[in-house]
Amino acid sequence: MMSSSQTRKVRGGGKLNALIGLAIVVSLFVGGIKLIPVYVNAYEFRDAMRSQAKFASVERKSHEQVREELYKKAMELRLPLQREQIQVTQAPGGIAVAARFAVPVDLIVFQHTVNFEFNADTSTAY
Repeated sequence: MMSSSQTRKVRGGGKLNALIGLAIVVSLFVGGIKLIPVYVNAYEFRDAMRSQAKFASVERKSHEQVREELYKKAMELRLPLQREQIQVTQAPGGIAVAARFAVPVDLIVFQHTVNFEFNADTSTAY
């Protein structure tokens, strides 16, 4: 049989485990709230790159026009991307687009950087 002081220690351990569990759940929730929009926006930008690669030659857009439209899309999506980071080159049957960028994410306890590198050309567009 346990004494009352042993019972309190066991109960205290349960409270500690509950607090640790709650801290983990809150951390995952905050991380998800901060990281999910970054990934959604980055992959929406990748889709825009694919679309530009697919239709640029049909719409007779210059490389500068493609770069400018993608830059505007990046700004709309709040991605930290400079015009110079969007590479537009000639490819067989159309153009190739590449972009490489990093998005810093403040996770309250520490700063995390998510790196993206996307490539699209007429063969990879959809």
